[in-house]
Amino acid sequence: MRRAWGWGLVLCWLADAAAAQWDCSRATAPQRCELHRQGTMACNDLPVNGRHACLEFYTPALSCLRERDAKRCEALRAAHSSCDGLEGKARRVCINERLPPPDCARSANPARCRARAEAELKCADREIAQRLCVRQALQAE
Repeated sequence: MRRAWGWGLVLCWLADAAAAQWDCSRATAPQRCELHRQGTMACNDLPVNGRHACLEFYTPALSCLRERDAKRCEALRAAHSSCDGLEGKARRVCINERLPPPDCARSANPARCRARAEAELKCADREIAQRLCVRQALQAE
């Protein structure tokens, strides 16, 4: 009987911890917590080994002034707010539809930048195998 109470208390504590996980109002850095929450909502359906690259791509920066492509950074923030309520793949698709193409005019090799952007667009539905798909598409050219 004591074990049942012990497990019950543990489960209640875990439920409270999970509910408080995204309470960014109590976080030390609430703005950073909210941005991380947005990135995690886009990548929560991926396995752990594929989540890092997804989080890197879909988590908005704290300040777009320091970003290399500030236009994309602002568009990513706007896309996250317009895709609110969606999670996982549906959220990633929604965000990808709203992101502008990369600014290849400032690139060191504009032709390669455009080819990579086309390959990434073509391989966008591949999830974890996207990097391999993009690499193969670039090698074929």
